[in-house]
Amino acid sequence: MRMLRRNRCRSLAVAALLVALAAFGVPALAAHKTRTIPVGDFYFVKDTNHTPTVHVAAGTVMRWHFVGFEDHNVTVERGPAKFHSHDMDHGFYTHRVFKRGTYSIECTIHGFKMRLVVGS
Repeated sequence: MRMLRRNRCRSLAVAALLVALAAFGVPALAAHKTRTIPVGDFYFVKDTNHTPTVHVAAGTVMRWHFVGFEDHNVTVERGPAKFHSHDMDHGFYTHRVFKRGTYSIECTIHGFKMRLVVGS
């Protein structure tokens, strides 16, 4: 009888722990969004004559998707944090942005630009 109570208490404790993890763990993971930005031949986001601006929340995972035929890169020229991709013509470059502020991003091979605003 004593063993049965002990096992029942352990089962309840494990169940309570799993409920607590689900309540606190899942929203924390869901809070981080992903934003995909195409990098084509001579443009970020879309082919325009002006510098496109993208707004995201802090903690967003940025994925630059290289879809062109020529090599390009993602390089922060000015901003609260620096990051830089390799030169590539296909695939993805991923970086999570935490520091709030405005980032000026450029393909240093061809000079096309975008602005990334992190936070409000």
